Amino acid sequence: MDPNARSLDDAQRQLLVLLQEQEELTPALYRDLALYLQVLRDGLLHAVQQACFHLATQVVPERYNQLPVERRQAFQQRLRQLVGRCCSLLTVEQLMGLAAQHQRREQRRQLKKQQELLSAFLEGGAGAEVAAATTADADQPAEAEPLPPPAGSINLSLDLPLAADFFEHGVPGLASVPRQPAASSTDGPAEAEGSSELSLMQSLFELAAQGLSADRAVPDDASGLSARDRPPAELGESEGEDPLQDLTGWGAPFQPEVTSPQIPRDPLLQLRWWAHFDRALRLRLRNLSHAVNVEMMRMGLAQGLLPVSLLDAALQSQVEVLPAPANLLRLALPISLSPAPPEALAPTEVLTLLLRCSDLEFEQPKLRTCHKRLEQRRRALRTMAKRYRTWQRRVSALEAEQQWFQDSSPPPNPAADRT
Repeated sequence: MDPNARSLDDAQRQLLVLLQEQEELTPALYRDLALYLQVLRDGLLHAVQQACFHLATQVVPERYNQLPVERRQAFQQRLRQLVGRCCSLLTVEQLMGLAAQHQRREQRRQLKKQQELLSAFLEGGAGAEVAAATTADADQPAEAEPLPPPAGSINLSLDLPLAADFFEHGVPGLASVPRQPAASSTDGPAEAEGSSELSLMQSLFELAAQGLSADRAVPDDASGLSARDRPPAELGESEGEDPLQDLTGWGAPFQPEVTSPQIPRDPLLQLRWWAHFDRALRLRLRNLSHAVNVEMMRMGLAQGLLPVSLLDAALQSQVEVLPAPANLLRLALPISLSPAPPEALAPTEVLTLLLRCSDLEFEQPKLRTCHKRLEQRRRALRTMAKRYRTWQRRVSALEAEQQWFQDSSPPPNPAADRT
């Protein structure tokens, strides 16, 4: 009997105990998250109204006084509609649906970039070889050889860099990339070698592209906002990289168990699931902020309409912000957002709406209490995840040792058994 068999059984038993303990705590975590969202929904309209009140009465009071009563009442009605629509989507299920949608979109965007990079590399590499051969034949005699570079010189290559993560998910659409014809026996040795290298690289790319899962359809109305209120990034109008990607590591491959409405059983996956939940909540509040800013702009109560990417940069603390009241964003811009004569183009401060969980919790004691309870659960979950990861590594090491002993043991000798 393997001496490590008992230890392996004990380690696997410890993993099951940890999973059972975490499974018993999962319903309480779901209830706390649902309670947090309920309290958030109850106070969201008041928070939006308070932020808009400051913009209308303290920043541009003259413009608000000039508006007729009908437009002011219509503006208040519009605010209630936007907040009500957002509140209907502030549930655990809806937020995780948004998380799955954006993770799939990031997956497609990353694969599209890889495909473009591959196509440019293959086409550019073949064209560069032909151009280099033609130039060498025209400018140099047949017997001339290229001079070696001077000692200590630096050779700067114009080839496209290939990162290690280029092969992580495979390359889609590789079958559509035209292949270079194989070199015939009449071609020169240099041309044949270049063509063979290109074919070999294409084969490597094909091997890397195998196992790529089919792309999944994403519903267009999952954001919950109308077309005129939806940010460009959510409408698919901007193909730029999402600035929020680095917040929670959304560049990872799509995993349905991490973005499903049901909380995973694994403590490590629970931490990732929770990170996706937080990101989706920030994204939902950002979309509502953008929609309200659009309405403020239409009413003439906004100094300017900041792009969504700038709002995301402020959420990530990538831009320097100035002190501002709760749920408001104050930025010092080097240019003016409104038409002005050239002599008036000076650094301008712009104050706009940006809903943030930290500001909402600061203004609402009940929401702050729910947040403290969630942070306690998050710390306990991190501790559980560390223990679970330790036992996982222990199980892997013991399984590897068991396999090693089995492989290194001498095979049975049939002749000795017969004697």
